[in-house]
Amino acid sequence: MHELGLRKQGPWRRWSGRAVLGLLAVAGLASLVTLAETNVWWVRYLDFVRLQLVIAMLLMLAALAALRPRLGALGMAALLLGLGGLAYHLYRVHPYLPVFARQVPATDACEPPARLRIMVANVQRDNQLAQAFIQLVARVRPDVLVVMETDPWWDEHLVALRSDFSQVVQAIPGRDSFYGMHVFSRYELVSPEFKYLFGADTPMLSSGLRLPDGRLVRLHALHPRPPQAWSQPTTARDGQLMHVALQARGENDPVIVAGDFNAVPWERVVRRAMRVGELLDPRLGRGVLPTYKVGSLLQSWPLDQILFSRRFALLDWGRLPAFGSDHYAVSAQLCLLPQSAAHPEAPALHAGDLDEAKTAIEAAAALDE
Repeated sequence: MHELGLRKQGPWRRWSGRAVLGLLAVAGLASLVTLAETNVWWVRYLDFVRLQLVIAMLLMLAALAALRPRLGALGMAALLLGLGGLAYHLYRVHPYLPVFARQVPATDACEPPARLRIMVANVQRDNQLAQAFIQLVARVRPDVLVVMETDPWWDEHLVALRSDFSQVVQAIPGRDSFYGMHVFSRYELVSPEFKYLFGADTPMLSSGLRLPDGRLVRLHALHPRPPQAWSQPTTARDGQLMHVALQARGENDPVIVAGDFNAVPWERVVRRAMRVGELLDPRLGRGVLPTYKVGSLLQSWPLDQILFSRRFALLDWGRLPAFGSDHYAVSAQLCLLPQSAAHPEAPALHAGDLDEAKTAIEAAAALDE
């Protein structure tokens, strides 16, 4: 028999130790289930709670150290399963911790005509604190503003922003939809187009964006559906992300991909999209910065994202103050580098990435048949 301590085991301590070992085993098994390549909603949902599971499993290990239960074969197996799950969680999330290297170094040197500040905000359709949001936009002064979960009420109240932006495009799929989108820009939007991929009511904007120095940038803004309930797998979401990634890979112009991805950045699909699209993530090495859900520790996930190609340098990046929505907004100021400049290193493709991207798109397209 193995023993975590020498203290005599009373009934309460013995049963408490067994209960904690059981919970640790369940948490470890849930951690390893995410290794499966599947779009099943509850498996993909486990990607969201990796940080919460890390904290819970560390607390369980601390409880075991205090209880010092005797470990038989089953107890040792539960402990090893829990440790394996914890190690896998840490492997997935550790690149985002601020003690690790930043994928995109910060810079201070950038000529004003090459600067671009983008702000991404899910305003929450049922949130009616429009004035607080408008005041936040006035403080941030973005050049491009992507607003999601807009509806006819928000369309009416966002009119106040139109005097500050020369270009506005919008798509509201229906009065009861949670996937309306407005994009405001101080710079020219070139051939903007909203697409509805795979029969979903989730518009995705693809547009050129001409900077003051005349150079053209490609902007993709999206807000796919999350994994939720028995009837909502991640198939359409993953297909949208892969579609955008392949488009970004084929672009000659620099690319920005922004929005509420309804996916956390350490998910396999997001990391694959970054490799396929040669996209950089300012979160890497700067901290997780959860954007949903405001005021919640259990639902605390970084869903709102701004990715960009290696033609950009990063001047600043951050999460903005709460404004009444269940999401925080995020903002990044980018600098479009000249072709001759040293560019950040793009993530390298893994074997099978392009095939997996095409498979994800085909699976999503099959939903619409």
